[in-house]
Amino acid sequence: MNDKTTTPTHALVGLDELERLVGNYFLLQQGFRLFEYLLSQSDYPLYLSAASACEVLGLQSETLEMCRKRRLIRPRIYRRQFLYSAYDLVALSGKLNRKRLRRLLDKVPKVAVE
Repeated sequence: MNDKTTTPTHALVGLDELERLVGNYFLLQQGFRLFEYLLSQSDYPLYLSAASACEVLGLQSETLEMCRKRRLIRPRIYRRQFLYSAYDLVALSGKLNRKRLRRLLDKVPKVAVE
């Protein structure tokens, strides 16, 4: 009988590479959440209202308003309502979470390889 035990495989990844991988994963996750929302509820397939954007991305309305005032994101105005591009919202969410990601990565134990 062949009884092979599997040993865990580990790979050392540089901090910059790890940050890039986790950042890409985050953007993919947010993109999927937006796509799922657009398919299920929105009447405007490419744009979300401020309330919908905050709900889907987990942002506070004050945060979205601050970003709009600082021109980090530019809405379109339709019937006296701000509408935000889904692509712009995902990019904004990535920027806002980059600082949080950096803090988390600083807490990860590091190994010096010589």
